[in-house]
Amino acid sequence: MYQVLPASLLLTGIWLVAAACAGSSGSTEKFSEATSEVPLDFWQLTPATEVQQLGPPRFNAQRYGVMTLALDNLSEALAAIPNDGSPGPLVAFFLPDGTRRVFRLRTTMVMAPELAARYPELRTYAGEMPAHPENRARLELTPAGLRAWLLYEGQNLLVEPYRTGDTIHYICFDKASLPADSKRNSKEARLGGN
Repeated sequence: MYQVLPASLLLTGIWLVAAACAGSSGSTEKFSEATSEVPLDFWQLTPATEVQQLGPPRFNAQRYGVMTLALDNLSEALAAIPNDGSPGPLVAFFLPDGTRRVFRLRTTMVMAPELAARYPELRTYAGEMPAHPENRARLELTPAGLRAWLLYEGQNLLVEPYRTGDTIHYICFDKASLPADSKRNSKEARLGGN
């Protein structure tokens, strides 16, 4: 379930999309297709008035969703995942239209063990949708916040901090919605690795 913000909130030609949450965890109907496990969901609707006060996002995507993340809670939940690559919890992520999809995450090691020990605040994870493993997620948690790449039904979706230094507000957009001449399209949006 989602709501498109009214035309009065059109910011520099960009439609904002926000999820309409049912309670604090949102609807689980769209979450879990293959299990009765309740997914972890740390996302909240960002009120339209708050989105307006944020100003333009750091990415110039044509369409995107805006949500607020309880980063400390997500970080704590992900820190409990064993480092041996075994499956962790189901975690919800939002899409540009405001709906949510769930991925089962596991830790990944992208740094040499010595570097990982030296920088424990830098953590990486990967996962798949339980009933549709072709839909994948990769994410990193750093002191600068969460960055995620979702390969969902052939789309390269990015979840990024709304603006630099903001670890509370996040946008999700299809990488293809960035202007073709955007430097961010070719540099900052490479987490998906195209």
